[in-house]
Amino acid sequence: MAKKTQKAICIFGSIYMLEQVMQLENQIADALHSDDIEAVHQLRVASRRLRNGFSHFGDCLPGKKSTVWQESIRQITKALGNARDLDIQIECVNQLYNDGLEEKYQPGYRRLLLRLRQRRAKAQAKVEQTLTRLQARNLLQQMRTHLEKLTLGAEDIYLFTPSLYQKAFMAVNDHLDDFLSYEAHIHDPENIEKLHAMRIAGKHLRYTMEIFAPIYDKALIPYVQVMKDLQDQLGLIHDADIWVSWLPKFIEKEKVRIEDYFGNIGPLKRLLPGFKYLIEDRQKFRMDEYQAFLSTWETLKAENAWMSLKEIIKIPINVEAALSHYTVEETFEPEADDLDENDDDEAEASEFEVELPPGMLDEPSSENDLPSSAEKPTQET
Repeated sequence: MAKKTQKAICIFGSIYMLEQVMQLENQIADALHSDDIEAVHQLRVASRRLRNGFSHFGDCLPGKKSTVWQESIRQITKALGNARDLDIQIECVNQLYNDGLEEKYQPGYRRLLLRLRQRRAKAQAKVEQTLTRLQARNLLQQMRTHLEKLTLGAEDIYLFTPSLYQKAFMAVNDHLDDFLSYEAHIHDPENIEKLHAMRIAGKHLRYTMEIFAPIYDKALIPYVQVMKDLQDQLGLIHDADIWVSWLPKFIEKEKVRIEDYFGNIGPLKRLLPGFKYLIEDRQKFRMDEYQAFLSTWETLKAENAWMSLKEIIKIPINVEAALSHYTVEETFEPEADDLDENDDDEAEASEFEVELPPGMLDEPSSENDLPSSAEKPTQET
């Protein structure tokens, strides 16, 4: 028997996932052209957000189709990831080259740009193959049609129910705890793996807060920006780590190419100064960004940012309205619904008990205990 899911949760999640599907549809045509790097970036972000939506609202989707959809979006993220990483590297080298680079380093930078652009062309072929296959199978259209069906009549249903607040609290709190678990490792600058894992955990936290931000009015918006800033800082550190670890391997491969073509490695000598200078530049850049990240982190700790975030997600913006929907919420079985697309009968209402987040039923001791707004959030559709 399929698992029953609260209808308000599924409508809320479907609205979010539908937005990401439409974003994917709008960006695909531009992403098929390698010169539009922003479209590739936006398409990749939308694919990540949609995958995050799947992780929170997968119970609302038909099991078999959901598995196919998630795998197809995962393939998009992977293909776009390689292309996007190369775009960032090309942009980095171009910027450094044009920023008054000494002449003795220029040959190495030019050779590096040549190889990166060759790799980017190959990556674009993979992007086009993946996106063309997605279009041919009409998977995005299938997703959009199914999600549009789930969101029909959303304006007539109160979405900000206790079960949704409970889901939001658990999701944000769990991702926050996961993110904060890496704090013990951040003071070791050589702990590359943990810093990268922290960046990924921060990304998941940020996307999860974006999903549930509407039910907390504007209270989560500053924290979404905080996580974006931290993610950017950790991303720059990771990019520098990639440069420092990859360039020595690139030099060895270039040495082999040159020797195979010329019969000796003499031409490599004019390239090496640029290669080695870039390694030194990225090492210095990495240390500067790492110190900036530590400074940001200490500031956030001094401001008690993480405890403040936990307090915000404990209590709904509109306690009375949420509690009025505490006893009965409509449910449906997504897989059962999907077996008969022509069955438009209303799902049976059922009573269920909700384990509310800590503090939700507590009487606030003062106005200061409430979030900044106690008004009912505007339901975004």
